[in-house]
Amino acid sequence: MLQRETIRLFAMGSAMVALSIGLAATEALAAPIPSQIHDPEVKQTRAERSAKRKAVRETRRSARAGKVAAHTRRIEGSPTVAGGDIIVTGIRQSVQNSIDRKHRARQIVDVVTAEDAGKLPDNNVVEAMARVTGVTVTRSQGRANGYNIRGLDGVQTTVNGVESSTAPLPGGAGRTLALESVPAELVKSIEVYKTRTADQIEGGIGGSVNIELRRPLDLRKGWTVAGGVKEQYGELGKLWSPSGSLLVAKRFDTGIGEMGFLINGAYSKPKYQEAYNYSESPDLVGCPTCTIRQSLPAGQRDTVVTPYRAAYGENSGEREQKSLSAAVQWRPSSKLSFVLEGSYFGEESSDQFNSLFLRTREDYYTLRNVRVSPGGALLGYDILNLPTATGSIANFGKVNAGFTGGRSDGKANTYRTNFETHFESPGIRIDFTTQYQWSNNQYYSNGHVGTYLGLTSARVDFDSPAVKGNGPFFAFNVSPTDPALARLESLNDNIGAGENTQFSAQTDLWKELSSTGLFRSAKLGARLTRNTYGYNSSYRFAGWFDPVRQPLLSALPGVSAVTITPELPGGSPLSWVQLNSDQLYNNWPAVTKFITANNPEFLDGIGRDAGVASLFGTDRPNADDIVYSSQSKENTFAAYATVDYAFKAAFPIDGNVGLRYVNTYGSITGRNLQLGAPILNPAGQPTGVFGPDVVQDTAVNRNYVDLLPSAFATVHFTDKVQLRGSYSYNVQRPSLFDLRNWRQIDYRNPGSPVYAGNPALVPTTTNDYNLALEWYFGKGGIISLTGFSKSQKGFIYNTRQREFVPELGDTRDVYKTRNAGPGKTQGLEFQATGFFTFLPGFLRNFGATANATWIPTADLSLPVEAAIQPVDGPTAYDLVKRRAPFASRWSYNLIGYYETAMFSARLAYNWRSEYQTAVDAVNQSYIISSRATGRLDSAVNLTPIKYLTFTIEAQNMLNAVDKSFYFINPDLPNGVRAMGRTVTAGARFRF
Repeated sequence: MLQRETIRLFAMGSAMVALSIGLAATEALAAPIPSQIHDPEVKQTRAERSAKRKAVRETRRSARAGKVAAHTRRIEGSPTVAGGDIIVTGIRQSVQNSIDRKHRARQIVDVVTAEDAGKLPDNNVVEAMARVTGVTVTRSQGRANGYNIRGLDGVQTTVNGVESSTAPLPGGAGRTLALESVPAELVKSIEVYKTRTADQIEGGIGGSVNIELRRPLDLRKGWTVAGGVKEQYGELGKLWSPSGSLLVAKRFDTGIGEMGFLINGAYSKPKYQEAYNYSESPDLVGCPTCTIRQSLPAGQRDTVVTPYRAAYGENSGEREQKSLSAAVQWRPSSKLSFVLEGSYFGEESSDQFNSLFLRTREDYYTLRNVRVSPGGALLGYDILNLPTATGSIANFGKVNAGFTGGRSDGKANTYRTNFETHFESPGIRIDFTTQYQWSNNQYYSNGHVGTYLGLTSARVDFDSPAVKGNGPFFAFNVSPTDPALARLESLNDNIGAGENTQFSAQTDLWKELSSTGLFRSAKLGARLTRNTYGYNSSYRFAGWFDPVRQPLLSALPGVSAVTITPELPGGSPLSWVQLNSDQLYNNWPAVTKFITANNPEFLDGIGRDAGVASLFGTDRPNADDIVYSSQSKENTFAAYATVDYAFKAAFPIDGNVGLRYVNTYGSITGRNLQLGAPILNPAGQPTGVFGPDVVQDTAVNRNYVDLLPSAFATVHFTDKVQLRGSYSYNVQRPSLFDLRNWRQIDYRNPGSPVYAGNPALVPTTTNDYNLALEWYFGKGGIISLTGFSKSQKGFIYNTRQREFVPELGDTRDVYKTRNAGPGKTQGLEFQATGFFTFLPGFLRNFGATANATWIPTADLSLPVEAAIQPVDGPTAYDLVKRRAPFASRWSYNLIGYYETAMFSARLAYNWRSEYQTAVDAVNQSYIISSRATGRLDSAVNLTPIKYLTFTIEAQNMLNAVDKSFYFINPDLPNGVRAMGRTVTAGARFRF
């Protein structure tokens, strides 16, 4: 305890003294390339330098002749900055460089830059993006792992300008790289683009994120060796997590030109623990004649709602991350250069969950002592399972409650190779690149569910003060910590895997047209990709529901009972006994034999009809689940043309216009499942008899074209004040999971819904407009205000609609993903950055950044059944407006820093207002909203000698807890999730 308090006080005290965490990320409107010869990221021709000098004399601004978005092509090494540093070291200089890029850029992009080799401001890419203007993140499993840009989550991801993705798994999109798995130590910079020029890879309506890895010709001549070690302490669970990184590179001259090689690796093993409580799925209480509804007062029976389930629990786990980046560069002459590079991002994870639950809305319950909120939600009540008037009793007289737990292990590997050739001569440049990348992803999990003997009543309060932050609390009439009462109810396991491959090739031609005319340069290019995707899964389930047959926990071979006590804020009010999830996972082969020997009452999974000996005859499932298995091929051909222009009217104006053509084509294979296909008589009429389930292979082809125009303009009122405007048309392809080609029809039960994928989904599109007014002052100072508007069409969401089903010759409710109607996202971004160099003494070492985003409009138009339906014909629908998910109205960052040659410190506060986590036009009662969240982080760095820096960082210093509620019932809490505080100490070196 003393050690923990000492670490906490040291981190918080140091940060408060320093007043700062400076983010070396400043909103920039991306610097085009080729560009400044002294910029280590780019290279410039003589003609461009001459054109620039002439343009400066004419307009005192860069003519931007022949410039291309930096993320479009990451050019190989060029002269380093003065002094030969790896990259600009120091917070202040990094911010100044980012502001300079913003000043001379065309696109709207935020850049997060490493202060030094292996040092981004945060632990992973998503954490670093959290303080960028317009970016909001969500956190789970001990890290930031979800993000959106300006309220939209459709984001393209690239590495060194090349599209990259992680293999899909059931439920996943499969189109983006898992940025939370990319360690900060490998990253040189992160570029968050909010607009797209025609030469950029399409695929994101929210924007795109480019991860720039280091290359050897970016570095100084000779050897460069840099690295670091860190140890993180997690307060929740008292967990220690090590990490380390190493970069070795050399840049040298030979008889055949300049060469360089680089190897950069990172290793970490972060651990996490989180505690939570929650309720789920509030709805009307039972059916009109059900016992539970009849037990309510007559005036409440048809109006009040209550959740279906409440739970307490904890999640814990660890991830072993191994990453490597390597590059070789050769520049035989000033006109010709080559790049060969590869990277690997790997992660092995082990996650465990343990939970105590109570189903709070079963039809056979009797409710007593009911509390009702003003909004009509049941906030608390006693639950009884009483005999009916005839003496019968449901569920063996039990309340449906108990414990559940399990463990899931996974592996994800992403490999990337890239070859580039660049030829440059005065007034012309030709680039050719080709890439091959592949990725695989797999997981296996098993778990258990149990109950307690004699559990016949319970009390639940959904807004209980028993936990700080509110949320559900419940108590049973028996002790859940008594192992003698615990019984096993079911066992299950699940396996899944995914893989993808991509080959791509691109060529670009840039040509200077004029140094003084209207059209300054033109660029043409084409790109071809070949992609394959596939994923599959399977599961098994065995259940014992009769208490007489339910096994004791001690009956399972090699598995013991354990007591769980979640560390919720203010102390946990609940503990319970259940199986040890780790032991269950490790002894599963013996458990499958136990299942076979104990003859379960109920089986589920592919192959269940063959019996328990067949279903559990192997250690793991070996049959594909039809619903969650798919194979697809997707190819694209893209061609583009852009023109840079500049002229002088009342004020100097320059910009870019372009058009991108994209043809997407491919195929998707899947399977339809017919549950009990009808048997027909010789006349082809149904006999009323149903046969066994039938599986039918299916395949569909897709082919569509997108035309993506873009236009940019900058008006230079003075050297310090400018106005930027842009328009672009963007496209986001549907998730691979949503596109899966399958349909499940239950012929035996005419009232049952149809479940399906939707290969007919079309891409989501947006028309984007931006207008930015910027004032630059001093060294690295800026105040800017940006307005944006996105007109959206085709948002993809999952819902139920009544539609005609050809196989049935009738209509049924069909659950599948669909394209929504039109939508609109509009807002403002504000940013201010300044250095206090005008102050006397030590005060001149302070600086600050503040940014804020306001999104008052984030609307989607979703269909709902019309109040008046036609007598004949299909179901009629009306469009209703709904707020888009994950779009906070307000978010802001307050960042301060203090820096001297030996000491620096940074303090950052990040805040976002409440937001919805889903959207539904049919039943809004299920939608959960997250309350406003704030997070305070800090970092202190001490550099006693030039080559060594000691660091200490604190995350979530205020011990913030995520709280949530139900969107249309705000007085009904959903629950809380506690992630705890962490402190990290480390050392970095560079030679």
